[in-house]
Amino acid sequence: MFFFLALLPDTVIVGINAGVPVKKVVAQVGGKSYRIVVKNKWILVNGVKKRSFRLRNARLLEPVRGDYPGLLIFKPYKGGIRILNRVPLQEYIADVIASEMGDAPLESLKAQAVLARTFLMRWGKRHGSFHACDRDHCQRYEGRNRVKSIHRRAAKETRSMVLTYKGKPVEVLYHASCGGWVCEPKYVWRRGKRLPYFWTGEDEDCFEDDNPRYTWKVFVPLKSCPKVRRIPGSLRVFSMIVDGDTLYAYDIRRRFNLPSTVFAYWCTQTGVIFIGTGRGHGVGLCQRGAILKAKKGWNYKRILLFYYRGTTVKKVGR
Repeated sequence: MFFFLALLPDTVIVGINAGVPVKKVVAQVGGKSYRIVVKNKWILVNGVKKRSFRLRNARLLEPVRGDYPGLLIFKPYKGGIRILNRVPLQEYIADVIASEMGDAPLESLKAQAVLARTFLMRWGKRHGSFHACDRDHCQRYEGRNRVKSIHRRAAKETRSMVLTYKGKPVEVLYHASCGGWVCEPKYVWRRGKRLPYFWTGEDEDCFEDDNPRYTWKVFVPLKSCPKVRRIPGSLRVFSMIVDGDTLYAYDIRRRFNLPSTVFAYWCTQTGVIFIGTGRGHGVGLCQRGAILKAKKGWNYKRILLFYYRGTTVKKVGR
């Protein structure tokens, strides 16, 4: 049997600003301000030289803004200052689901909480000296500014719960809105993994979504009209030939700044107009779909099993 307990930390270390070192930090605690700059292999805190510096329950004003629970650690690193936030696991989970989903029904937040915890188990050593960064590369983590009682409740009621397939934590992929069409990684990334719990098909709840946030229109000044290939039986584009280049879905979105690859398009003399729906890559949990399902009365386990087929929600540790 796969043994999880040692893999789930009691305390999570988060790399703020994606763990990228900065030249200056401005922080506050209890009305007192701290200006932290780098000087050679040292840092200066309000002009005082230190090897490292720590603040508890502090507010950051630069390079990012937010209130951070637990311990903020500032260290000189590669010519700058690296900011790390050491926070209890349950607080981290609550902060992630607040940052990722904001105000949402409890059961959808619980589904996100299970995935946030599962991510740590699968990718907790991705950054070496810290468990996760605060950006989409890992999971959105914006401190406790948006955290409400419902987020802490979702974390508490799913305590120690993770999502597994045959005893191992799943690959945690999720996105904001599928636009009605979820897909497998092979349709997003050129060398996307083939994992049995991901699937390609319709998410009917999102067809009925009338939230204007997830419809969009983008103009791209292209000289030639692209040719697209769609996933069979789907409106989702997985490749495009443009100006002699073949792009996969992930690269299409990056190059042309498209929110998703569920779109129609037409070519004009000056470029291409894309009109689409959804936001994100379309693999795994659709956060908007989870919200709509929760509103219909689905519980978090049913939501997770819809998006990750054949998986099991499992409790690990105490």
